[in-house]
Amino acid sequence: MRVVVDSEMTVAAPVSDDPAIGPLRTCLATGETRSPDGMIRFVVGPDARLVPDLARKLPGRGLWVTATRTAVSRAIARKAFARAARQAVVVDADLPDRLERLLRERALESLALARRAGMAVNGFAKVEERLRSGRLGLAVCAKEAHASDGRAKLIDRGAMLVDFVDAAVLGRVFGREDATYIGIAAGPVARRVAADIGRWAAYDAAGEQVGVS
Repeated sequence: MRVVVDSEMTVAAPVSDDPAIGPLRTCLATGETRSPDGMIRFVVGPDARLVPDLARKLPGRGLWVTATRTAVSRAIARKAFARAARQAVVVDADLPDRLERLLRERALESLALARRAGMAVNGFAKVEERLRSGRLGLAVCAKEAHASDGRAKLIDRGAMLVDFVDAAVLGRVFGREDATYIGIAAGPVARRVAADIGRWAAYDAAGEQVGVS
């Protein structure tokens, strides 16, 4: 399955509203109830400062917001965190920008974990070979490859594909100068990488129509 965020980017779906996967949460900004997979959890620290909890492991009452910049900014503007926590809450001015960086870093760390586990390969030929053999779970493309023939071939052959950051940043995951095509073996690791990149992409896709194909 691929989710088209806009006419120029294809990302894996980061959200599921199926109650079977666990309890739903209510967004402080929109009032919508949805799966935690499409939301960001926050807690209030001992110093009354708002802390994003992307791993959902920090102690304290969770404050949930839909994982988009628009929703986070709306919650801040409406002082929704303080109302939900029933106390004064310190919200850093750069929180929306910092969340984008944290989501990006989390997705890069998932890629790095895939590499260390021997589940990731770098280079179009290796990605294509995994696709032919039925072992490809996810192809990650640098943004420079968006209009490339290679990317189009992977999509035409049915590969699950996500566009991510530039080739220089992806290259650092492999200790190389750049990396344009990365292939992740089918399985839970590929699903985690797809979900993390999808959350990062969706964060700044506010206002765009999200469709499933």
